[in-house]
Order: sequence, then structure tokens, then C-alpha cells
Amino acid sequence: MADCAICCGVTGTWGLLPVVSPAPVIAQVTNTSQFIVHVLVSERFRLAEITIHTVENRGAMVEEVTTPDFDTYIAEQSIDAVEICPGWVELIWSDGQISRFHHIWLRDNCPCADCVHQGTKEQMFELVAVPADIHPLRAGVTAAGSLAVNWSSGDHTSEFEAAWLRANCYRDQARRDRVHQQITWDANTWSVPPTFDGLAVLADDAALYEWLIALRTYGATRLRNVPCTDIAIGDIAGRIGIVRETNFGVLWDVWSEPNPVTNANTALPLPPHVDLPTREYQPGLQFLHCLENEAIGGDSILVDGFRIAELMRDEHPEHYLTLTTVPWSWANRATTTDYRWRSPLIVTNGDGVVTEVRVGNWLRAPLDVPFDDVERVYAAYRVWFEMSYRPELQLRFRFQPGDLIAFDNRRALHGRSEFTDVGGRRHLRGCYTERDELHSRLRMLERDMRRRAVAAAGI
Repeated sequence: MADCAICCGVTGTWGLLPVVSPAPVIAQVTNTSQFIVHVLVSERFRLAEITIHTVENRGAMVEEVTTPDFDTYIAEQSIDAVEICPGWVELIWSDGQISRFHHIWLRDNCPCADCVHQGTKEQMFELVAVPADIHPLRAGVTAAGSLAVNWSSGDHTSEFEAAWLRANCYRDQARRDRVHQQITWDANTWSVPPTFDGLAVLADDAALYEWLIALRTYGATRLRNVPCTDIAIGDIAGRIGIVRETNFGVLWDVWSEPNPVTNANTALPLPPHVDLPTREYQPGLQFLHCLENEAIGGDSILVDGFRIAELMRDEHPEHYLTLTTVPWSWANRATTTDYRWRSPLIVTNGDGVVTEVRVGNWLRAPLDVPFDDVERVYAAYRVWFEMSYRPELQLRFRFQPGDLIAFDNRRALHGRSEFTDVGGRRHLRGCYTERDELHSRLRMLERDMRRRAVAAAGI
């Protein structure tokens, strides 16, 4: 039974790793067995059907190769061949895919105890410690199926778990596959946001995962049956991560009061907006939990800001350009604080993809742009607001006690119609957390799924 697969020609023995030189030949890995593990989170969200490859060495399992993080990687494919090329190392996988890793990238990501602190999984290696032209002297596949590289500087050897390399491959398609899909929506998509059971989310990680996937994908969700207590909203947000404190506190109330500090705590209608565009780093996620709603009126409104941005880009490209390039001024007027920030209404990344929107009608500061830009900025702003009021773009629904809406505060606009307390009080509790917390929690849930899949397979 073959112990390893190599490319570049065998010239000697390096433990279980054949030493290779740049004479291309290809050998096949023949000592790999497989397990199929089905991980089904729910009928709506299937994580994966995972093929786990394990390698046996002389009847015993080979010791696990370290990775530069705390995750568990499941080898769905094995390395069939390795070739040292000028500038990079090329891997051919058992499914025919090809990955290329630059020499400096591989050296920078060496997971050994000399390069990565094994307790913290943080790097100790510094790029300036090796020559800029560092390159492999030898490379091959070990009996454990990992990639081993002996470097031209420092008499150093790096060993990379195959599944880790596959997960971090940076060819174009692999990078596209790692981008989380965000689906825009409007009133033709649904009448209320995707809805989940709050008690299940509080108690069960599978239900939590399903909810968080929807929140990441659509930017707006609803929970029902959340206990009507003052702290329940904190318990829900705490299932994701750390609750963010602002000038409104950690947990705060939305109701009509005699001396309001914000228009939200009046009975006035609220046009579609995001909270705190006045902050350099506006909150990423917002939660609103209904404790009481006997008021007349006060229907809730949700609008997908990314959907408006799509339509504006297609229907009014000149206004889209203005709103993505010219900053508006935002101010949080208060007797005890004075928060201000300037930002385009539509924020895009380096690839031109919309990443956030900032809009709040009652939080606009005096526009501060060059004289010749004033009229075009106001014209673009007017079109944005006209579009946010289109009936086909707005979800309108009524809060019931126990309902909680969770949404991306840098994407979904929320608002309400005017209400009166004549019939009874309208009382919501609110809090914020961050997108970072959502992404971290999802990664941790998925990490745990992989660990349990490996444990179930007995490897």
C-alpha cells in the first residue's frame, strides 16, 4: 500500500515523506478510506453531506496534523499530486481540482509550534524573519495525507493538513464560494419576515443556527413566542454574542413618554430609517421585542435598503453614483451627548458591492458639501425616500406581544405608522449587537457541527 503521493520525483527518504526534486511525475494516493456523514440541521437548512477521508498507517490511525486555528477540518478530497512551480506550489486533488499556493503564503501560514502559539493559535512568525524570495526545496504528501514543505531558509519544515488547505484555497471560484449569499426582498417576496419560534431559539442550537442563517441571508427575521419579560430580549441577543451599549443603555424601551429623548419615544410616525447613522460604527444588528400593543395604529414597517440600492442603481444610475460618493452629515441632537458622522448614504466596498446604508430623516445635520453639489445631493436623497415609500417595497405588519424582530441595522430600514395610546400602551424593548457577533456565532456553531460529525464517524 502506497504511503504517499508526490510530484517532482523521489530522490530520497524524509521520514515517511519522500524527498522530491523538480522532475515532474505523478503518483496516486491509494491508502485512503472514507466515511459518509450526513449533517442535517433542519428540513430548511442542510449543512452538508460530508465525505470524511481517513488515512491508516500500518493498521493504526496517523496522528492528527496541527492547524493554525481551533477549527476542525473534514477532508472531503485528498491530495493526489504536488508540483513545485516558480512562485507557488500546485496541488492536484482527488476530484481533479487544482489549487495553487504561493511560496510566501505557505511559509506565512506554517502552523507549527515555532510559528504559531499552540495555546492561543496566534502567529509568532514574522515575515521579515525570512528572505522575500523564500521557496521550497522539497514538497510532498505525507502518510497522513498532509502537505509537507522543506524551506530554503532556516532549515524549517511546514506541514499542512489537506482539508485546511482545501478550505483556504484562494483560486477565484473558491473565493466566490466562500461569499455568503445575501438575498434581497420586497413585499412581493413575503408579507412578514421569515419567522421562527423564540422558545426553540433560546433552547436549541439547531433552531438558533437556522434562524441566524436566515438573518444573515435576508437581513430581517421575526421570532414568535418570546417570553414577555424585560430581560428576554437580552437573552435572545445573548444567544448571538455581546450586547452593545449605546447612549440609550444596554436594553431600552420604545414607548410614548412625556419628555422623549428621541422621536422613537413619541407617538409620531417614523419614516423608514436605520438607527444611529450618527455613529462612526453604527450598530450592526437590532432587536425589537413587543411586550404590549393595545394602541390604535403603530403598524411596523420594514424595507430592504439593499433592494432600494439595487433599484436605484438600475433606474437612476446618476443618483446612485451621488449617494455612493458624496457624504451626508448625521447628528444625534441631545442635551447630554453630541454624536456626529459623515458618510455616503449608500456604502460600498472595494468591489462596488453595497455593504451598508445610512439613513435617518430626523438625524440629518445641515448638508455640508461643495456649493455645486447641493442640488444634486438633495435630488438623489429625494429619490431614495420616494422609493422607500413604494408600497411594493414595504412590509407592513402589526406587532403582537411575544413577537421579536431582529434585523441588520446597516441594511434593513424600519419605521412605523402614527399611533395613539387611547386603547392601551404600545411597549417595545430594544437592544443592539454587531454583525461580527452574528458571523462569529455561526462559525462556532458550524465548528461544533464538524467536530460532532468527526466524533460520530469515530475518527
